[in-house]
Amino acid sequence: MPQACASCVLLVDDDPSERGLISRCLGKAGFEVLYAEDGIDAVVKLREIVPRVIICDLQMPRMGGLEFIAVVRRRFPTIPVVALSGGTPHEFRQEIKPDRYFEKSIGLIPRLVRAVGELARKAPHRIDLPQVLPVRVRPGDAGSIVLTCTDCLRSFELARTTTQNQTTEQTAVCPDCEACLPFSVESSVPT
Repeated sequence: MPQACASCVLLVDDDPSERGLISRCLGKAGFEVLYAEDGIDAVVKLREIVPRVIICDLQMPRMGGLEFIAVVRRRFPTIPVVALSGGTPHEFRQEIKPDRYFEKSIGLIPRLVRAVGELARKAPHRIDLPQVLPVRVRPGDAGSIVLTCTDCLRSFELARTTTQNQTTEQTAVCPDCEACLPFSVESSVPT
């Protein structure tokens, strides 16, 4: 189970110079900054530490910011999220709307540090640990099954290995975030 960290900010950005600049400024403001290079890396980090605030770039490889924010909103609904973008302004669906949104610009850093401080003060003192989600299993093509990862919420196909009239306990590894997923498959023959 991850540890809650009341002074931690998770900074998710694929640009090392952006991460360095933002983390130095947040460090001077009294925050401990954890780094992630993209959404998948951030999902892995959230297995160990639950931060007070998350700052997330929207344009990243492997898992972009919008998909990562959707994971955070589903699994960690009380953590405030700040979205950053170097591109055009975004319209956000209500279920993934960040608490704050900033375009990357010259005057970003002071406004970002202020926003993180405000969000950290307003965040609940008790940081909720992740909601436990069941592994979803559904039939796939050609006798396979489709699993939905409980960490990154991505689905993947797996060859079915059960025999008829048998329930088997198995474990799969998510090909995206490498989470270990225990699951059961019931197999029965219609009579």
